[in-house]
Amino acid sequence: MADGGRDDRSIAALADLIGATVELPDGFDQSALAQQRVDSLESVERASATSLTFVGNGKYARLLETSAALVAVVSEGIELSTAARQRVILRVRNADFAMIAILERFAAPELLPDVGIDPTARVHPTATVASDARIGACVTVGKDARIGARTALFDGVRIYQGATIGTDCVLHANVVIRERCTVGNRVILASGVAIGTDGFGYRPSPDGRGISKIPHIGTVLIEDDVEIGANSCVDRGKFGATRIGAGSKIDNLCQIGHNAEIGRCVVISGLSGVAGSTTVGDGSRIGGGCGIADHLRVGRGVSLAARAGVMSDVPDGATWAGTPAQDNMAFLRQSALIRKLPEWHRQLKHLLETPKAP
Repeated sequence: MADGGRDDRSIAALADLIGATVELPDGFDQSALAQQRVDSLESVERASATSLTFVGNGKYARLLETSAALVAVVSEGIELSTAARQRVILRVRNADFAMIAILERFAAPELLPDVGIDPTARVHPTATVASDARIGACVTVGKDARIGARTALFDGVRIYQGATIGTDCVLHANVVIRERCTVGNRVILASGVAIGTDGFGYRPSPDGRGISKIPHIGTVLIEDDVEIGANSCVDRGKFGATRIGAGSKIDNLCQIGHNAEIGRCVVISGLSGVAGSTTVGDGSRIGGGCGIADHLRVGRGVSLAARAGVMSDVPDGATWAGTPAQDNMAFLRQSALIRKLPEWHRQLKHLLETPKAP
């Protein structure tokens, strides 16, 4: 309950939380705002009579007309029809940002392992574990490893020899941090993340009868406030470190190759891969399923459309698409022309097959 006994999920409390301007439908009693409770958050189409929903663009504004939602958080500048206004409207500058605060209020408390070391965990005598860290069942912490204050290691996490984990981190089940790698502060690693595996480096053997493995003696540096999704991998450097810059967010099933340099606040969507020794500049956005070749420079503030295949350097601020990736406008023009090829082929075939006049 909020101050004064008011339900912290009442319409009034949620409006205060996001600093919204309240727009009431005809006949709605304003005094009910403090008593009327929101029971769920739903999409516009699935909302019920006790749900709150979000409208961040004109498409959802139209869907709101037939929605059962009790409350809608709507971005400034979006026009609503009379039908869409038949519910409480909470006007905010940006509905997507307001959504974050409301989701945090509705989220259940995160269930972390208990403070201390679970009896089934194996912590090497030379490892340093903060007194308020949370070490779950069947965790292994290797020789000379360091675990920072308030960090939580869920069941089955493996921390190799000499690895360092900072403060306030959460490593979910079965994360593996290999030897000598460093994880900064407030880092979240989803289940199955592997940090510091050997890079994919091989050469034909001198006798021509096999493949020789190249040793990778470097490390990985994960800076502060990074999040990495489930089953993603970051390979260790051949020499030196593979680096993930502060604040970057990497989705599920991504691959970061050896000695890659990912800048600050980079967003990489699922199923994307960055090959070895490639640099991605600060603030870049990489769409789902992108592939970036090795030894390239992707500039600052770059946007790559989903499934882009990058085979050359990308300048700062560019938006590229396609395979091979190129400037997005050029790609769209080419795509439009390609769609016309069947008709042009039909016309050309007709011209070639039409008998010429004598």
